[in-house]
Amino acid sequence: MSAIDKFVNAVRDVFANTPDARAQARQISGHMKALLASPGLMQEIEQKGGGKPGRIDLHIDDKYGHPGPGFCLMTSLTPKGKSTGGARAHDHGASYVVYGVYKGAIEQTKYTWTYSSAGDWTAPELKPGDRFVQKQGEIAYFLPGEIHKTAAVGDDPPVVLRLEAQLLDRVARHTYDLESHQALSHR
Repeated sequence: MSAIDKFVNAVRDVFANTPDARAQARQISGHMKALLASPGLMQEIEQKGGGKPGRIDLHIDDKYGHPGPGFCLMTSLTPKGKSTGGARAHDHGASYVVYGVYKGAIEQTKYTWTYSSAGDWTAPELKPGDRFVQKQGEIAYFLPGEIHKTAAVGDDPPVVLRLEAQLLDRVARHTYDLESHQALSHR
């Protein structure tokens, strides 16, 4: 059985037996850490992706997930010399996502809504909160509703595995304009 198949079976067990999203994310993080340490993982990824750059869905599961069926394990490969850019600040709607860095590093920045003028509860602004660099072998997760931004750091494009507790194409969520503080519907 491949490392990815073992991981998928462990994740299915978590979804089947653990109803709480936070507890699920914690347990899946442990399984992802083991997956990242698996010898031959990069060969599995390259084989499933057919050697092409871009998004690679390593597994889509229509039976298990949170808040409903449909979790996804994916990665994306960026050719050397190409910019990976930085994603816009975003949330994952009612779902959560677990990020594991296989190679390279990414910077994660969390955002929170704050109110700058006392007593005016009608003008929230997004402010950066925790910021950290996630390196090879490290795991981070973002629970439902958390806002964050991910950016590649370093000279080489990172290889990041991402477990979407619900295939994000199926979830109503938002991206955020950090200058205007707009929340823009995104699917």
